Amino acid sequence: MQIRGATDQCIELSDGRRIDSNTLIWTAGNSIHPLLADLPCSMERGRIVDDPFFEIPGWKDVYALGDCASLVDSESGKLHPPTAQHPVREGKTVARNLAAAFDGRAKRPIRFSTLGQLATVGRRTGVANVLGINFSGFIAWWLWRTVYLMKLPRLEKKIRVALGWTLDLDFTKHIIRHHRLASHPSPGGAAGRSDSLPENGDRLAATADAAHRG
Repeated sequence: MQIRGATDQCIELSDGRRIDSNTLIWTAGNSIHPLLADLPCSMERGRIVDDPFFEIPGWKDVYALGDCASLVDSESGKLHPPTAQHPVREGKTVARNLAAAFDGRAKRPIRFSTLGQLATVGRRTGVANVLGINFSGFIAWWLWRTVYLMKLPRLEKKIRVALGWTLDLDFTKHIIRHHRLASHPSPGGAAGRSDSLPENGDRLAATADAAHRG
């Protein structure tokens, strides 16, 4: 049994059944794009096998990187995981190798191992593994946000996000949209609790200047 799809009202199963739900918690991993299965090159667990320079063996000047590539980390002996820190550095390495190929220079392999992993698990709470050290709580959450902020493009974007996060530390959440749920009558005639999502006509939008007008 597998999940075939999900909407804002239900979860669709592979046998055609539907489960009514407004909440979806996703715990599965990612999968390789099915397009790769039709490529005539060496594969490992659905990924394209690379040489140390990200070039596909038997296919000169053809490179693969990121989630679709299977490349062994020279330090750990394991495959490079599909987390963002690896593809970002892989892209820079491939760019240098492409320039080296045009200029007739020697290519260089990537030398990078996972620095750590960060995740937020709730309001101002996170978990982290940095350089083999596990910790959790506010410090892990703060570090996750700091790394995320550093990777945002443009200084203007960084400042806007940093200001919003700073205000969030001292003030309550600001409502930007409110759903008014319709009630269904219960068998006894009293209004019961709605099991459906609101229609478009029932949606009320509140913007930042609503408080100013009020």
